[in-house]
Amino acid sequence: MTYRICILDNAQDDLDWLRKNDRTSYVKCFDLVREIMNDPRSGSGKPERLRYFEKEVYSRRVNQKDRLVYTIYESLQEIDISSFRGHYD
Repeated sequence: MTYRICILDNAQDDLDWLRKNDRTSYVKCFDLVREIMNDPRSGSGKPERLRYFEKEVYSRRVNQKDRLVYTIYESLQEIDISSFRGHYD
């Protein structure tokens, strides 16, 4: 089952920054998004469900300091990506 991906404005800004400053992490973000489309709860980047959220919010490691944070909407078959940089900022 494939999910529809929606990259929020903040996440797009993160991608723009990574494209200019950290090419390796920029490419890894796209690899992670490709994985998330097919199976958002497992795979590379050590997917982890974040606690204390009512919604189904997960994170995956992009590199040592940056995390990809996304929310899964199962009923809509949609995933909103909220950030690619930072550590749950």
